[in-house]
Amino acid sequence: MAAATSPKQGRKIAIVGASGNVGDPTVAALLAEGIHTVTVITRPDSSATFPAGVARVERGSYSDAEFLAEALAGQDALVLLLGFTSMEQQEPLIRAAARAGVKVVLPTEFGSDTEPTPLLEQTPLLQAKKRPRDLIESLGMTWIAVVTNPWLEYNLVNGSWGFDIKKRTARLIDGGDVKFITTTIGTVGRATAGLLSLPDAELARFRNAPFYARSFRTTQREFLASLQRATSTTTPEADWQVELLDGEQECGDADAQGGVGGMMRKFFALHLRDGFGGDYGAKVGGNMELVGAVEAESLDEAVSRVVRQVEGH
Repeated sequence: MAAATSPKQGRKIAIVGASGNVGDPTVAALLAEGIHTVTVITRPDSSATFPAGVARVERGSYSDAEFLAEALAGQDALVLLLGFTSMEQQEPLIRAAARAGVKVVLPTEFGSDTEPTPLLEQTPLLQAKKRPRDLIESLGMTWIAVVTNPWLEYNLVNGSWGFDIKKRTARLIDGGDVKFITTTIGTVGRATAGLLSLPDAELARFRNAPFYARSFRTTQREFLASLQRATSTTTPEADWQVELLDGEQECGDADAQGGVGGMMRKFFALHLRDGFGGDYGAKVGGNMELVGAVEAESLDEAVSRVVRQVEGH
Protein backbone atom coordinates (compact mmCIF):
# COMPACT_ATOMS: atom_id res chain seq x y z
CA MET A 1 0.00 0.00 0.00
CA ALA A 2 1.34 3.44 -0.91
CA ALA A 3 2.14 5.85 1.88
CA ALA A 4 -0.44 8.56 2.42
CA THR A 5 0.41 12.18 1.83
CA SER A 6 1.43 13.75 5.13
CA PRO A 7 -0.19 16.87 6.66
CA LYS A 8 1.68 20.06 5.83
CA GLN A 9 3.59 22.72 7.77
CA GLY A 10 4.51 26.17 6.52
CA ARG A 11 8.06 27.47 6.88
CA LYS A 12 10.23 30.47 6.17
CA ILE A 13 12.57 29.21 3.45
CA ALA A 14 15.60 30.93 1.92
CA ILE A 15 16.88 29.76 -1.46
CA VAL A 16 20.28 30.36 -3.06
CA GLY A 17 20.41 29.54 -6.77
CA ALA A 18 16.71 30.16 -7.33
CA SER A 19 17.08 31.03 -11.02
CA GLY A 20 18.97 27.89 -12.03
CA ASN A 21 17.81 24.70 -13.76
CA VAL A 22 16.24 23.32 -10.60
CA GLY A 23 15.84 26.59 -8.72
CA ASP A 24 13.05 27.89 -10.92
CA PRO A 25 10.75 24.82 -10.58
CA THR A 26 11.58 24.55 -6.88
CA VAL A 27 10.51 28.13 -6.19
CA ALA A 28 7.36 27.60 -8.25
CA ALA A 29 6.51 24.41 -6.35
CA LEU A 30 7.12 26.03 -2.95
CA LEU A 31 4.85 28.94 -3.85
CA ALA A 32 2.22 26.52 -5.16
CA GLU A 33 2.05 24.91 -1.71
CA GLY A 34 0.61 28.22 -0.51
CA ILE A 35 1.97 27.88 3.03
CA HIS A 36 5.58 29.07 2.84
CA THR A 37 7.33 32.43 3.00
CA VAL A 38 10.06 32.26 0.36
CA THR A 39 13.14 34.49 0.36
CA VAL A 40 15.58 34.44 -2.56
CA ILE A 41 19.25 35.24 -1.92
CA THR A 42 21.17 36.15 -5.05
CA ARG A 43 24.35 37.89 -6.16
CA PRO A 44 24.30 41.69 -6.53
CA ASP A 45 25.03 41.55 -10.25
CA SER A 46 22.30 39.00 -11.02
CA SER A 47 19.69 40.13 -13.54
CA ALA A 48 17.35 37.25 -12.70
CA THR A 49 13.73 38.00 -11.92
CA PHE A 50 11.50 35.97 -9.63
CA PRO A 51 7.77 35.26 -9.26
CA ALA A 52 5.60 37.83 -7.53
CA GLY A 53 4.88 35.36 -4.74
CA VAL A 54 8.47 35.53 -3.49
CA ALA A 55 8.39 37.53 -0.25
CA ARG A 56 11.88 39.03 -0.48
CA VAL A 57 14.78 39.13 -2.90
CA GLU A 58 18.06 39.82 -1.10
CA ARG A 59 20.98 40.80 -3.34
CA GLY A 60 24.52 40.68 -2.00
CA SER A 61 27.82 38.82 -1.85
CA TYR A 62 27.80 35.24 -0.60
CA SER A 63 31.00 36.07 1.30
CA ASP A 64 29.51 39.12 3.07
CA ALA A 65 28.75 37.93 6.60
CA GLU A 66 26.73 41.02 7.51
CA PHE A 67 24.56 40.73 4.40
CA LEU A 68 23.96 37.01 4.97
CA ALA A 69 23.09 37.55 8.63
CA GLU A 70 20.34 39.97 7.64
CA ALA A 71 19.10 37.84 4.74
CA LEU A 72 18.92 34.64 6.82
CA ALA A 73 17.47 36.14 10.00
CA GLY A 74 14.32 34.29 11.03
CA GLN A 75 14.57 31.59 8.34
CA ASP A 76 13.63 28.00 9.19
CA ALA A 77 15.37 26.36 6.23
CA LEU A 78 18.06 27.14 3.67
CA VAL A 79 18.11 25.50 0.23
CA LEU A 80 21.42 25.64 -1.67
CA LEU A 81 21.05 25.12 -5.42
CA LEU A 82 24.54 26.00 -6.62
CA GLY A 83 26.33 24.54 -9.63
CA PHE A 84 28.94 21.82 -9.15
CA THR A 85 31.67 24.37 -9.93
CA SER A 86 30.46 26.52 -7.01
CA MET A 87 30.47 23.87 -4.29
CA GLU A 88 33.03 25.74 -2.18
CA GLN A 89 30.68 28.74 -1.96
CA GLN A 90 28.41 26.75 0.33
CA GLU A 91 30.67 27.14 3.38
CA PRO A 92 30.06 30.84 4.16
CA LEU A 93 26.36 30.35 3.52
CA ILE A 94 26.21 27.38 5.88
CA ARG A 95 28.14 29.19 8.60
CA ALA A 96 25.88 32.22 8.25
CA ALA A 97 22.81 29.99 8.49
CA ALA A 98 24.08 28.51 11.75
CA ARG A 99 24.69 31.95 13.22
CA ALA A 100 21.18 33.02 12.18
CA GLY A 101 19.55 30.01 13.85
CA VAL A 102 18.44 28.19 10.69
CA LYS A 103 17.37 24.65 11.60
CA VAL A 104 17.54 22.73 8.31
CA VAL A 105 19.88 23.03 5.33
CA LEU A 106 19.42 21.28 2.00
CA PRO A 107 22.96 21.43 0.60
CA THR A 108 23.83 21.30 -3.08
CA GLU A 109 22.96 17.68 -3.80
CA PHE A 110 19.96 17.16 -6.13
CA GLY A 111 21.86 14.52 -8.05
CA SER A 112 23.42 11.11 -7.55
CA ASP A 113 23.27 8.85 -4.52
CA THR A 114 26.17 9.57 -2.17
CA GLU A 115 25.76 6.45 -0.08
CA PRO A 116 28.67 3.96 -0.50
CA THR A 117 28.70 2.52 -4.04
CA PRO A 118 31.33 2.12 -6.77
CA LEU A 119 29.89 5.33 -8.22
CA LEU A 120 30.82 7.21 -5.04
CA GLU A 121 34.20 5.50 -4.75
CA GLN A 122 35.19 6.50 -8.29
CA THR A 123 33.72 10.03 -8.39
CA PRO A 124 35.58 12.81 -6.54
CA LEU A 125 32.72 15.16 -7.41
CA LEU A 126 30.37 13.11 -5.22
CA GLN A 127 32.95 12.62 -2.48
CA ALA A 128 33.20 16.41 -2.18
CA LYS A 129 29.55 16.56 -1.10
CA LYS A 130 30.42 15.02 2.27
CA ARG A 131 32.25 18.11 3.53
CA PRO A 132 29.21 20.45 3.52
CA ARG A 133 27.14 17.78 5.30
CA ASP A 134 29.77 17.35 7.97
CA LEU A 135 29.98 21.12 8.42
CA ILE A 136 26.20 21.42 8.81
CA GLU A 137 26.18 18.72 11.48
CA SER A 138 29.16 20.20 13.31
CA LEU A 139 27.33 23.52 13.57
CA GLY A 140 24.29 21.90 15.16
CA MET A 141 21.96 22.03 12.17
CA THR A 142 20.25 19.27 10.20
CA TRP A 143 21.04 18.44 6.58
CA ILE A 144 18.87 16.54 4.14
CA ALA A 145 20.36 15.36 0.84
CA VAL A 146 17.76 15.32 -1.94
CA VAL A 147 18.82 12.50 -4.28
CA THR A 148 17.39 12.57 -7.80
CA ASN A 149 20.18 11.26 -10.05
CA PRO A 150 21.17 13.42 -13.05
CA TRP A 151 18.12 15.17 -14.47
CA LEU A 152 16.34 13.83 -17.52
CA GLU A 153 15.95 16.96 -19.65
CA TYR A 154 19.31 18.64 -19.14
CA ASN A 155 21.33 15.48 -19.70
CA LEU A 156 19.30 14.25 -22.65
CA VAL A 157 19.83 17.61 -24.36
CA ASN A 158 23.59 17.64 -23.80
CA GLY A 159 24.10 13.98 -24.70
CA SER A 160 25.21 12.75 -21.29
CA TRP A 161 22.74 9.85 -21.29
CA GLY A 162 24.39 8.62 -24.49
CA PHE A 163 22.17 10.11 -27.20
CA ASP A 164 22.72 12.82 -29.80
CA ILE A 165 19.22 13.69 -30.96
CA LYS A 166 20.24 15.82 -33.94
CA LYS A 167 22.83 13.36 -35.26
CA ARG A 168 20.64 10.34 -34.38
CA THR A 169 23.43 8.51 -32.56
CA ALA A 170 23.22 6.30 -29.49
CA ARG A 171 26.08 5.00 -27.35
CA LEU A 172 24.77 2.12 -25.24
CA ILE A 173 26.72 0.92 -22.20
CA ASP A 174 26.77 -2.84 -21.52
CA GLY A 175 23.97 -3.50 -24.00
CA GLY A 176 21.79 -0.63 -22.83
CA ASP A 177 19.61 -2.88 -20.67
CA VAL A 178 20.80 -1.76 -17.21
CA LYS A 179 18.18 -0.02 -15.07
CA PHE A 180 18.95 3.47 -13.77
CA ILE A 181 17.02 6.36 -12.23
CA THR A 182 16.45 9.77 -13.78
CA THR A 183 14.19 12.61 -12.68
CA THR A 184 12.56 15.51 -14.49
CA ILE A 185 13.36 18.97 -13.15
CA GLY A 186 9.67 19.53 -12.44
CA THR A 187 9.60 16.50 -10.17
CA VAL A 188 12.82 17.61 -8.47
CA GLY A 189 11.08 20.87 -7.61
CA ARG A 190 7.84 19.24 -6.46
CA ALA A 191 9.66 16.66 -4.34
CA THR A 192 11.79 19.35 -2.67
CA ALA A 193 8.76 21.52 -1.97
CA GLY A 194 6.82 18.56 -0.63
CA LEU A 195 9.70 17.57 1.61
CA LEU A 196 9.93 21.06 3.10
CA SER A 197 6.17 21.04 3.65
CA LEU A 198 6.28 18.02 5.97
CA PRO A 199 5.52 18.63 9.64
CA ASP A 200 8.54 18.54 11.94
CA ALA A 201 7.83 15.00 13.14
CA GLU A 202 7.82 13.65 9.57
CA LEU A 203 10.75 15.76 8.40
CA ALA A 204 12.82 14.35 11.27
CA ARG A 205 12.77 10.95 9.52
CA PHE A 206 15.26 12.37 7.03
CA ARG A 207 17.47 14.16 9.55
CA ASN A 208 21.11 13.98 8.39
CA ALA A 209 20.13 11.47 5.73
CA PRO A 210 19.23 11.20 2.05
CA PHE A 211 15.73 11.76 0.70
CA TYR A 212 15.39 9.65 -2.45
CA ALA A 213 13.18 10.91 -5.28
CA ARG A 214 12.60 9.70 -8.83
CA SER A 215 10.61 10.07 -12.00
CA PHE A 216 11.66 7.03 -14.03
CA ARG A 217 13.49 3.77 -13.49
CA THR A 218 14.42 3.00 -17.05
CA THR A 219 17.18 1.79 -19.41
CA GLN A 220 19.05 3.25 -22.36
CA ARG A 221 17.15 0.85 -24.64
CA GLU A 222 13.84 2.21 -23.33
CA PHE A 223 15.14 5.74 -23.82
CA LEU A 224 16.11 4.91 -27.41
CA ALA A 225 12.68 3.43 -28.15
CA SER A 226 11.06 6.57 -26.76
CA LEU A 227 13.36 8.77 -28.87
CA GLN A 228 12.41 6.75 -31.94
CA ARG A 229 8.73 7.38 -31.29
CA ALA A 230 9.32 11.08 -30.65
CA THR A 231 11.33 11.49 -33.87
CA SER A 232 9.27 9.09 -36.02
CA THR A 233 12.38 7.00 -36.63
CA THR A 234 11.26 3.46 -35.97
CA THR A 235 14.17 1.45 -37.35
CA PRO A 236 17.38 1.88 -35.34
CA GLU A 237 19.55 0.24 -37.98
CA ALA A 238 18.34 2.64 -40.67
CA ASP A 239 17.71 5.84 -38.74
CA TRP A 240 20.03 5.70 -35.74
CA GLN A 241 23.71 4.85 -35.51
CA VAL A 242 23.89 2.61 -32.44
CA GLU A 243 27.28 1.93 -30.84
CA LEU A 244 27.55 -0.80 -28.20
CA LEU A 245 30.19 -0.05 -25.57
CA ASP A 246 31.76 -2.17 -22.87
CA GLY A 247 31.25 -0.32 -19.59
CA GLU A 248 34.67 -1.15 -18.16
CA GLN A 249 36.41 -0.08 -21.36
CA GLU A 250 34.39 3.15 -21.52
CA CYS A 251 35.39 4.04 -17.96
CA GLY A 252 39.02 3.29 -18.77
CA ASP A 253 38.88 5.45 -21.88
CA ALA A 254 37.34 8.26 -19.83
CA ASP A 255 40.18 8.02 -17.31
CA ALA A 256 42.69 8.23 -20.15
CA GLN A 257 40.89 11.26 -21.59
CA GLY A 258 41.18 13.10 -18.28
CA GLY A 259 40.06 16.63 -17.54
CA VAL A 260 36.48 17.67 -16.90
CA GLY A 261 35.32 15.95 -20.08
CA GLY A 262 36.79 12.62 -19.04
CA MET A 263 35.46 12.97 -15.50
CA MET A 264 31.89 13.59 -16.68
CA ARG A 265 32.13 10.84 -19.30
CA LYS A 266 33.04 8.32 -16.61
CA PHE A 267 30.46 9.75 -14.18
CA PHE A 268 27.59 8.97 -16.55
CA ALA A 269 29.04 5.64 -17.67
CA LEU A 270 29.10 4.50 -14.04
CA HIS A 271 25.39 5.28 -13.68
CA LEU A 272 24.72 2.94 -16.60
CA ARG A 273 26.63 -0.07 -15.23
CA ASP A 274 24.85 -2.77 -13.30
CA GLY A 275 25.41 -2.55 -9.54
CA PHE A 276 27.49 0.63 -9.63
CA GLY A 277 24.95 2.95 -7.98
CA GLY A 278 22.79 4.38 -10.75
CA ASP A 279 19.72 2.39 -9.70
CA TYR A 280 18.58 3.33 -6.20
CA GLY A 281 14.95 2.48 -6.96
CA ALA A 282 14.58 0.24 -3.91
CA LYS A 283 15.51 3.15 -1.62
CA VAL A 284 12.72 5.47 -2.80
CA GLY A 285 10.00 3.49 -1.03
CA GLY A 286 6.93 5.64 -0.38
CA ASN A 287 8.80 8.95 -0.42
CA MET A 288 7.03 10.38 -3.44
CA GLU A 289 3.60 9.61 -2.01
CA LEU A 290 4.61 11.01 1.38
CA VAL A 291 5.50 14.41 -0.05
CA GLY A 292 2.67 14.50 -2.58
CA ALA A 293 5.01 14.57 -5.57
CA VAL A 294 3.50 11.62 -7.43
CA GLU A 295 2.34 12.60 -10.89
CA ALA A 296 1.39 10.45 -13.86
CA GLU A 297 4.64 11.17 -15.68
CA SER A 298 5.17 9.58 -19.06
CA LEU A 299 8.66 8.88 -20.38
CA ASP A 300 7.39 9.47 -23.91
CA GLU A 301 5.98 12.88 -22.98
CA ALA A 302 9.18 13.92 -21.20
CA VAL A 303 11.36 12.76 -24.10
CA SER A 304 9.08 14.44 -26.65
CA ARG A 305 9.46 17.77 -24.82
CA VAL A 306 13.24 17.45 -25.08
CA VAL A 307 13.10 16.52 -28.77
CA ARG A 308 10.95 19.57 -29.51
CA GLN A 309 13.43 21.74 -27.63
CA VAL A 310 16.44 20.32 -29.47
CA GLU A 311 14.81 20.44 -32.89
CA GLY A 312 13.40 23.92 -32.33
CA HIS A 313 9.68 23.28 -32.59
